[in-house]
Amino acid sequence: MPPRPPFPSITKVLLYRSFSRAFLMSDGLVSSLNQVGQTLRRSGRLLSAAASTSVQVQETHSGDGPLVSRISKRKSVETRGVVIEGEAVTVNTTVFDEAATLELPSPKKKKKSKKKEAFLPDEDEFVGGAAKPKRKKPEPVYVIPDIEKKETTFKGRLGYACLNTVLRNKKPAMESVFCSRTCRLDSLKKNGVEWLKDLGRKNVEDLKTIIQWNEDNNIRFFRLSSEMFPFASHADHGYSLDYCANLLAEAGALARKYGHRLTVHPGQYTQLGSPKPGVVEAACRDLAYHCEMLDLMGMGPDSVMIIHGGGVYDDKVTTLERLKQSIRDLPTNMCYNAEELLEVCEELDVPLVFDYHHDAIYPSSISPQEIIKRANAIFDRRGIKPKQHLSEPRPGAVTIMERRAHADRCENLPDDLPGDMDLMIEAKDKEQAVFHLYRMYGLQPVMHANLRPPAAKQSTQTNGRKSNKRARAKAEKEGNKEQDKDEESALSRCLEEEEE
Repeated sequence: MPPRPPFPSITKVLLYRSFSRAFLMSDGLVSSLNQVGQTLRRSGRLLSAAASTSVQVQETHSGDGPLVSRISKRKSVETRGVVIEGEAVTVNTTVFDEAATLELPSPKKKKKSKKKEAFLPDEDEFVGGAAKPKRKKPEPVYVIPDIEKKETTFKGRLGYACLNTVLRNKKPAMESVFCSRTCRLDSLKKNGVEWLKDLGRKNVEDLKTIIQWNEDNNIRFFRLSSEMFPFASHADHGYSLDYCANLLAEAGALARKYGHRLTVHPGQYTQLGSPKPGVVEAACRDLAYHCEMLDLMGMGPDSVMIIHGGGVYDDKVTTLERLKQSIRDLPTNMCYNAEELLEVCEELDVPLVFDYHHDAIYPSSISPQEIIKRANAIFDRRGIKPKQHLSEPRPGAVTIMERRAHADRCENLPDDLPGDMDLMIEAKDKEQAVFHLYRMYGLQPVMHANLRPPAAKQSTQTNGRKSNKRARAKAEKEGNKEQDKDEESALSRCLEEEEE
């Protein structure tokens, strides 16, 4: 047996993994169990060794190569060892006294990487070299409750606004259908206007799908989203819709083919009565954008544009005069009641859109029937089919702020509703709110597969500017009738702040 080489100092400890084996490499012999323990503790490289695990040290050497020490667990098939880096050696072990054992501490467990491992399909997922298609999740089963049957003389069209909940919630998400794709201004600056225009194309493509779905489900009145073409009316980044003229013409032709009425309703920031010229200019650009969209679709005079009257700006009379100069179309809003706006509309021969919900919150001195009769006369003079808005406050709403928020569905059609007009249902459940009234009043047949159950409970919680928890608590506790007047004033101020 050749002489044993001298013991060099331990200079490094490396880790090598191969399947379930781990080897610790050093430049010299570990001459005692204490040194082995110290080395392993310093290195921190011993894998998954329990604190109570006893190990056995074995040693040998080959030729003039270095000595090899192996540490193995008892009662375990897995081998863990110390091997000296260098030439390959044949290990012929001489076992130390079994009593000479060392208790090793458990190493710290490695944290799992957050990175997802690459997906490796099982063999049984392949048939003839091709992957099996994933199984589609079964469609959920909806329990649709019965509803109370009611009667009405109304024979007009019911419509909904902007979003179809059945198509929007399709799974997988890539099959979702909606026409309100938009982005932030930063994304526009980063990706460019051509990328932005592509969002508009996709919105129009999906609009055609929605029109066809509406026809299949007996809904022939729909409000287009103002976000069909994001930033189209922006002062610096605005653009013409001519690039999408062909697609818009196709969508319009489909709507006309089925006799659908399409309308638009610019948001509350479109303020024609603002005292600030810049705000009025922005409002006019926004109205021009909506008009361009409807014109390219080839829609007729029934495709009206509904706008908000806006704030009062501390001087209602002066604001009304500004409205007379810049108005294009004027509905009711929360700062004027229908009676006040009716006089302006009759003077300017501009149709008034009556909103039952707004009138209930801010009532006029004359009845809704009288207002609708006079408003519809303006529609008739202009050759436009009359339309009005219907919505209801959420159950349990107390304050004006809470009562302004629309309920998920409407539970009643108004009495004495004219039969020759269209009614836009402004409700959170969109097309489901229309189906609800169809079933309740027997207005149109409904496909059961497209019905969705109502929410078990509607929250009275409101968001943003409509939130007023303190006002609610005060109204409930004190029952103070003056609270509504205070909120009415606060609401007017709120609209002014929004515009600014």
